[in-house]
Amino acid sequence: MDRPGTEVLLARGFGGLAGIAITLAHHPDPADPDPWIGLLMVDASLHGQGHGRRLATLLEERFRAAGRTGARLAVLDANPQAVAFWTALGYEVVDHREDRRMKRPCAVLRKELSAP
Repeated sequence: MDRPGTEVLLARGFGGLAGIAITLAHHPDPADPDPWIGLLMVDASLHGQGHGRRLATLLEERFRAAGRTGARLAVLDANPQAVAFWTALGYEVVDHREDRRMKRPCAVLRKELSAP
């Protein structure tokens, strides 16, 4: 969160914090033009109700409003449920690499963001 362009967004509802998202305006690799969704979490008691989908959609809308044409994220290979969630939202696996901090294998996903 110490990088310029990092945003922490809180989703409030249901009497408290329902979810959190962290976005990066720019990946540390200068050759990567897309903003990244660094984290998206929804309170476990609210899973399966569409809140994650809605939060992801709101992030995409923010990126589009900022003139961005794509969004990326990384999911641990050991988390097939997360890969299924993101691919159901239209993200496609475009690469496989290790995460920068812990060196765990990840799938990198990208979604083309069309104009609103």
